[in-house]
Amino acid sequence: MDDPRHDGAAASLRRLRLIARHTLGEAVHLRLTLLLGLAGAGLVGAALGLRDFNFGGAELKFLGDFGLGVLGFFGMLLAALTMAQLFFRDLEGRAACFALARPVRRWEYVAGKFAGVAGVLAIFTATLGLLLAGLLAGRAAQLGLPPPDLRLLLGACGVLWLKSTLVAAMTLLVCSYAGSALFASGVGLMLTLVAHLRPLAHDGGMGWLRVWPNLALFDGESLLNAGQPVSAAWLLGLTGYGAAYVLLFGTVAALAFRHREL
Repeated sequence: MDDPRHDGAAASLRRLRLIARHTLGEAVHLRLTLLLGLAGAGLVGAALGLRDFNFGGAELKFLGDFGLGVLGFFGMLLAALTMAQLFFRDLEGRAACFALARPVRRWEYVAGKFAGVAGVLAIFTATLGLLLAGLLAGRAAQLGLPPPDLRLLLGACGVLWLKSTLVAAMTLLVCSYAGSALFASGVGLMLTLVAHLRPLAHDGGMGWLRVWPNLALFDGESLLNAGQPVSAAWLLGLTGYGAAYVLLFGTVAALAFRHREL
């Protein structure tokens, strides 16, 4: 049951931070996180098999597109599976009950779980992003070409991180009322697929998609291929767009979890 006392924003933030730190520690030690990290790194590294062929600048473009595609795919998969697994691990292990027996509000618990998963997604994205930057810089030196613009690559990785956190928020919404991690992760991935179909919303039969977030906007590959640094206004607008949906999904998840029996 939610604690009725209101002890200030600082105490609330401290509790949220503790839950997020605990969730981050659990996520880092998950075999799933390690598996996806190694698989993503392996796929990015496999692109180096092209070093036997000299395609010049086209090869760097392929490496960038391939690496960002791997990062985006595994980032979304990690977001859905990790969120569902960690959420239901706490429910089944009664850790959620122990936490909520203390002066922790349910919305703080939900927000802390999301913040922890967002943290592990940031680590995952930064690790593979740095690996990809090293691969591109090394291959550019071998080909005698100028190194890729690091600002573009960092911007693309940031956009993909926003995309994965949005997937985590959608999965969190399902977790708040679902009965199992398998169901929550499966529905979360289905909702992710629906969000990728958002550009079809202008068609008559797909008009209902207009209420759902458009994950096609978070296209890291197109950002890198544009060759021009993105404007701060565009990036701020995209961040606000993602944050608005994260807040919406998080609010609905907190309301649903508030009425859930543990």
